[in-house]
Amino acid sequence: MRHLKIFVISIGMLFTWLTQPLFAQQKSDSTHTQSYFKASLDYLSNAVYNGRKDSTVLPYITPTFGYYNKSGWYVSASAAYAAAANENRIDYFSLDAGYNFSINNFSGDVRANKTFYNAQSTAIKSDIKGGFGTDLSYDFNFLQLGASADVIFDNKTDVAFNTNIAHAFTWGPDKQQWNLTPTLAANFSSLYFYEGYTNRRVGKAIKKNNPNVVSVKAATIVPNPGVTLLDYEASMPLTYDAKKWGFAITPTYAIPVNKIETTTTATYTLKNRSTITTTNNTTPASEKNLSNSFYLECSVYLKF
Repeated sequence: MRHLKIFVISIGMLFTWLTQPLFAQQKSDSTHTQSYFKASLDYLSNAVYNGRKDSTVLPYITPTFGYYNKSGWYVSASAAYAAAANENRIDYFSLDAGYNFSINNFSGDVRANKTFYNAQSTAIKSDIKGGFGTDLSYDFNFLQLGASADVIFDNKTDVAFNTNIAHAFTWGPDKQQWNLTPTLAANFSSLYFYEGYTNRRVGKAIKKNNPNVVSVKAATIVPNPGVTLLDYEASMPLTYDAKKWGFAITPTYAIPVNKIETTTTATYTLKNRSTITTTNNTTPASEKNLSNSFYLECSVYLKF
């Protein structure tokens, strides 16, 4: 309830801010008159997902290359390098395709994704194999209301939803345009992705702490895996878009809610071929003691 009060108060503060003459607002023209290729380099300070994060910080450096057709269709591919001191590996590859559209004050996106995670990944999303979804937004001029829905393929199939409220401050000429968009959002999801993540952690911990273990088969369950409110987020994306290049900086503050409990039954085989089966509460310490997160995403890109 305390987090809900903070979120409501934040919405009130946003509306108060929107009434102040901070910028001379101009209508943004984001319609592309021609097709183009885009190469970008992204830095993410920590891999936070729905307010959740691993016990160790996991930063990413991600190059992406894509083609964007003037009709709205696009395809892209990316590879995320885990830049933590003890990681130093390609953590995942991602293939994306979608369609952007805009009709009067409505805008949106329909997309599909295929992701290949490294078996050693410690990311909360490391069990996710892909999915498809859509974003919709309506611009009331003084604010934008948005929502998204996704079907996510992991150990089982998750569904996820996002609702958000934002306001874009835009200035500068069309080919050298700045955009600042204060945004408040709430994220909902079913919880099978967390079963897969915990399963990975448990298997690795058993083998690490027991040198006599040859193999591990673990089955993790979340007792109540249905759609759950997982976090509130406040972000402040700042973008600069020129004709051939641009950059974006997005600071985000996430407030996780509703702890996710997990129970794991593990059967592991020892070197002498005997087996041991255990059932334990495997809720990670980071989940038992939820903490807020601040993380930063920075990107620079070229269009040609």
